[in-house]
Amino acid sequence: MIDMKEIKKVIVNILKKRKERGDKFENQVLALAIKQMDGARDDGWGVFYSKNGKRLVMAKKTIEGAYAVKDDTQEIGDNAFWGCAFLKSVAVPASVTKIGDEAFAHCISLESVCIPSFVEKIGKNPFVDLDSKVVHNQSEAFTIDGKNLYDADRTRLISCLTDASMIIVPKTVRTIGSLAFNRRARLKKVQLPDGLDRIGRDAFSDCDALEEVVIPASVTTIDPYAFASCDNLRKITFLGEVKHLARTSFSDCDNLLSVLVPEGKEKYYRKQLHITSESDTLVLGNNYKPEAVDKAKPEAVDKAKPEDVDKATPKADDKTKPSVSEKKKSEAKAEKSRKQKDNA
Repeated sequence: MIDMKEIKKVIVNILKKRKERGDKFENQVLALAIKQMDGARDDGWGVFYSKNGKRLVMAKKTIEGAYAVKDDTQEIGDNAFWGCAFLKSVAVPASVTKIGDEAFAHCISLESVCIPSFVEKIGKNPFVDLDSKVVHNQSEAFTIDGKNLYDADRTRLISCLTDASMIIVPKTVRTIGSLAFNRRARLKKVQLPDGLDRIGRDAFSDCDALEEVVIPASVTTIDPYAFASCDNLRKITFLGEVKHLARTSFSDCDNLLSVLVPEGKEKYYRKQLHITSESDTLVLGNNYKPEAVDKAKPEAVDKAKPEDVDKATPKADDKTKPSVSEKKKSEAKAEKSRKQKDNA
């Protein structure tokens, strides 16, 4: 007799193994197939819920227009509406307390979605590709400020909701979350604050316009692919030693030519980033000294060459004061004139 439960289990395992490979879209399709076989139920609109109806599992990519999440739903699952390109709006009920990773990512037609008042947990950037005009917040556990989504105390930056060319991250931020700036193609410059501790996975990946990044000395962790595939990234400056630095942090940054590190740390960064000393496409230098910023002007004066001083622009007082040689000549001339008068 055929054991249907055993066959179903085998099929699910095969799908799960296949899901470990392939691209993102294929993985979403496979995930939906797995969840359907695991008992997820279609609500008739192409949106699947868990058996108890408390978790929205995933929506079909063909869903379009406006959609209202079922009442009593408590969780919007990871990737739930990922890539639903024709979805215009989503009404999320007050019963929802958690929004999962990339839940509304790449919903390029989405015009409105709101974080309900009782949401306490938000996963990895649920709003990739969306902006502050689309995303609204009613939860006291989070805040949207300066077109960025943070937790309430502004220590975790969850999602960048703007296509601005320059971003200054607030001094309160300790963690830049995974995918926070992912695919912000117009971002050219970002100023990271002293006190920042962690830069999450894919935090700045695919920021094609990003040109240069300075990593504060306070940063202890940079997760995998944090700056991956930034096509125009040319220069990285480390102000300190990043204790946990993934070797893939800057993978596929084809134009990255210069990495500046603190004095004495060149060997460490070569090992962490797998940069060989024979590399002719990437130069890793130890010329950067954190204290040089404050001492730059005094050092410039102390090390100035004599000829540089001579060529310097004279002060207004210098033009009115005679030189030592001119003073001696004047005194000698006066002495000679006095002697001539005495002889006469």
